[in-house]
Amino acid sequence: MADNKLSREGHRARIRETYLSGGMDNAPDHNLLELFLSVIIPRRDVKNLSYELINTFGSLEGVINASPRELMNVSGIGESTAVALTCIKKINDRIVKNHNADVKRIITLEDAKRFCINELKTQTVEKVIQVNLKNNGSIICTYLISEGSVNSTNVDVGKILKNALMDNAAYVFIAHNHPSGEAFASGSDIDFTFNLRNTLKNVSITLIDHFIVAGDSCECIIHNPMFEK
Repeated sequence: MADNKLSREGHRARIRETYLSGGMDNAPDHNLLELFLSVIIPRRDVKNLSYELINTFGSLEGVINASPRELMNVSGIGESTAVALTCIKKINDRIVKNHNADVKRIITLEDAKRFCINELKTQTVEKVIQVNLKNNGSIICTYLISEGSVNSTNVDVGKILKNALMDNAAYVFIAHNHPSGEAFASGSDIDFTFNLRNTLKNVSITLIDHFIVAGDSCECIIHNPMFEK
């Protein structure tokens, strides 16, 4: 028993030394996960657990995107470990979204695309956001319009119109994400976009565009130059 414990502790020490020397950059996913588990579960051999987690959820990304309840269904994963694993994604999501914290104005289509990517790239379900702008491109407010499954979501045109009128917006753009797909507009996306554009145009508000985000990719439907009425 003592020899096993010494062997285990020696293995942990070697993994940490490798990490601290910068040698984990190209390590297999299960090794990196094992290192993390060894920090939060200090008195157990977690090598097999790292393999089991990746096999259960299909990939390292699958492990990190799993819910606490799903993780705790795996033998050896308790509440504290599940919280630590899921917190990785929450922290990363916050870092990405914080890139928009200092963005006060949207001037170009590239500005708008980058803003949408930062808002939506880390989301695991489909969401629709609305961004209202003043005449000079200053951001008035960003709204979550709807949130659905990974495949679909319901969008309320009336809600978008209400938000735009409430903010006295001059310009609006909307965006939604495809969590497991490509940044490609469907026929229904296109129909919805031009219907929304006409609705807003009736009250002298310009729909700049409808952006579709998939990871770091972002495409638009109208391809309208910013602030062109």
